[in-house]
Amino acid sequence: MLSKNQRTRVRILVKAFPQHSHKYEETVCCAGITDAGRLIRLFPITYRRLAREHQFDRFDLIEATLTKATSDPRPESFRVDHDSIRVIERGGKLSDESKVNLWQPHIAASLEALQQENKATGRSLGIIQPDAGSLEFFHRPAKADELQDARGMQASLFEKPLRPLTPPEFVFGYKYTSAGRPHTNTLQDWEVQAAYLAYLKRYGTREEALRMLAEEYGTRIPTRHPHFIMGTMKLHPRTFILIGLLRTGVDPGELAKQGSLL
Repeated sequence: MLSKNQRTRVRILVKAFPQHSHKYEETVCCAGITDAGRLIRLFPITYRRLAREHQFDRFDLIEATLTKATSDPRPESFRVDHDSIRVIERGGKLSDESKVNLWQPHIAASLEALQQENKATGRSLGIIQPDAGSLEFFHRPAKADELQDARGMQASLFEKPLRPLTPPEFVFGYKYTSAGRPHTNTLQDWEVQAAYLAYLKRYGTREEALRMLAEEYGTRIPTRHPHFIMGTMKLHPRTFILIGLLRTGVDPGELAKQGSLL
């Protein structure tokens, strides 16, 4: 159990796309695993206000002062002291086996099993493996209520407003089955929006950028044992959304079998 204002080390698994905030300019919700092996969410983080050396990526190890969020009843939700965030180790040093060993204990049998656990215990974060061969990547134009407010906001009179982010032009996601049941989720991971913009800059047209994105997320990633990080929303604590995408060159099932034999 984490106590109030406790310095805690967390291995980051995902950063969600920034959300506009009147109080904090913009906030990025992150999920990660503590040194004690607990899967938690961290907020509010004004990621672009962090010093460059402390801007973290997936699987980086950070240390920060955390407090259980009293305004958020979800058991995994912790407020982070933004100014306390420090990067301790970059994730590039981790092997695929070490990464899988981090998140493997949090895999639920299916999305339905995770939903049942949510009703029974309030669990609001978990990881699932979509059924093999069921992934169908899609994109569609972003709807008006899905566009982020791109105005530059100013949290302090002593800071310049952040440069407005490019609002998402498209929404990306997957249709899939979990334990044979069909599901459709949009992907909230910041990574997929960044990948689209990088392809757009490299190839120059939406059509080519979308084609390359579909090749990566629709063809390559499904061959790399994809797992979904699922989390509920504060205002909708029974509804799971897809907040992050994990993939690896190591078969987590085979790794679990090897571990059970040791």
